[in-house]
Formats: sequence, structure tokens, C-alpha cells
Amino acid sequence: MELEGKAALVTGGGTGVGCATALALAQEGCAVVVNYSRSKAEAEQTAAEVARLGVRGLAVQADVAQDSDCRRLVATAARELGRLDVLVQSAGVTRFIAHSDLESVTDEVWDELLGVNLRGAFQCARA
Repeated sequence: MELEGKAALVTGGGTGVGCATALALAQEGCAVVVNYSRSKAEAEQTAAEVARLGVRGLAVQADVAQDSDCRRLVATAARELGRLDVLVQSAGVTRFIAHSDLESVTDEVWDELLGVNLRGAFQCARA
């Protein structure tokens, strides 16, 4: 796939796999919006590294578990980059859940996991 001149949005792009993906896209000539929820410093650092590779890099805060944030994020990415060609969904949260003690998992923990890891991906794709 030719990525030169394309525009990408990477959710969860400030750390881990999302960061590595944002940098790989930038190395191929893709401008990148780096999304973060709470990792502002890391996302800004990733966006700066993207820019050092010669393409536009921008950090944008949004909680993908919130539909309105997803819609704002996608609209901002498209506006700032002039278009949106690539969506990489890397945002995610984890919690230790002992298989032997599922009763200890609260509805709030379960809702957070599904909200970010499942619903968030759907909401960003739909937006």
C-alpha cells in the first residue's frame, strides 16, 4: 500500500503499539494525528517525532469511549490534515481479571473495558 501523502489517525498513538505504528506510518510519508486520552506528554512527543520525519504530526485528546469525542477526533483529523485515509485503532485499556474470581469484576470495570476496547473502535470507525 502506498502511504506517501496520505493522512492517518492513530488512536492510542502516544504509547506502545500505537506510537510504533504512528512512527512507521510517518516513515512511509503519511501525516499522522496521534490520539491520546490521558497520555498527553507521550502523544506530544510522538507527534514531534512524526514531524521530525518530515510529515505533519499532531496530538489530539479524545476519549474513544465517548461517541462525541470520537466524532470530534475524526472531524479534527480530517480538518487538520485535509482528509483522512487511514484509521488505526490502537486505543485500549487493560485490567487484571483473575479467571478464578470473576465475581470480583465490577460492572464499572467491565463497562470501562468494553467502552474503550470495543465500543471505542466502533465509534471511531462510524465517525
